Amino acid sequence: MRKPCCQTLVDELINSSHKQQTVGQEMLDWLRVQHGISDPNNKLKDPISLDSDAFVTEIQKARSNKNSPTAAGLRSLREEYSRTIEPARFLAAEALQLEYRLHDLVNAAYGLTPEEVGLMWDTAPPRMPIPRPNPS
Repeated sequence: MRKPCCQTLVDELINSSHKQQTVGQEMLDWLRVQHGISDPNNKLKDPISLDSDAFVTEIQKARSNKNSPTAAGLRSLREEYSRTIEPARFLAAEALQLEYRLHDLVNAAYGLTPEEVGLMWDTAPPRMPIPRPNPS
């Protein structure tokens, strides 16, 4: 028996969230073991939100030795970013699109008009789980 569309979206979101959390935990462990960063700042605790340059910069800020990395060390950081964080960033972007699809399905299920949806976004609290979608 096929799952309802919304349930499939929710399952995909849960799976994506789990994978992103795993990457975050693996990165924190890697930072601790490889770089001696046992108390990362908030930006490093959410490495998926960082681009490659910001990732390298935040690692440099957090390292106990303030020496600049060698070319090989810098290459190693960027390779790890590409191998680990970039795929998780792709997952995060896909998850956001799933969130929007689910959002639209729920609004349709309640029969909300575009004006009502707009009003909900206009009066939403500042820390919404997803940003307001761009008008299409």
